[in-house]
Amino acid sequence: MSAPVSYRVLIVDDDPADIELVSKAIGRGRFPCVVERAVDGVEAMEMLRSPTPESSRKNQPDLVLLDINMPRKNGLQVLSEIRSDPSLRHLPVVMLSTSSAEHDVSVAYRSGAQGYVTKPMDVRDLFAAIHAVEEYWFNTVRAPCR
Repeated sequence: MSAPVSYRVLIVDDDPADIELVSKAIGRGRFPCVVERAVDGVEAMEMLRSPTPESSRKNQPDLVLLDINMPRKNGLQVLSEIRSDPSLRHLPVVMLSTSSAEHDVSVAYRSGAQGYVTKPMDVRDLFAAIHAVEEYWFNTVRAPCR
């Protein structure tokens, strides 16, 4: 099967500035992407479980970039829900957080995250980190057919 025309990336973060920067980084990357945004875990799960035709598996995100510290439902709770849902558990989830606490990293991996990236403070470093994640998920690893 040929590669998709564009990849779908869901950014889940409560900080509008972070969402904007990550979206810009993705937009300047070498892979064509459609970026969707959720401002917290509740909205993310509503988007992922939406019963509309466009929410079929072929329209689910190819990658979820998930912040940890958010109101209403934090990233670790969202990750747990994704991993416990048979229709979502296949989604690649990379935690993208300002937290570099070893506890957060350990819990994220134990909960089923496929990666953990601490958001760099420097914009160039953030762009480089996002591009490295894209390179890995969209070029290096082989994903199952949709």
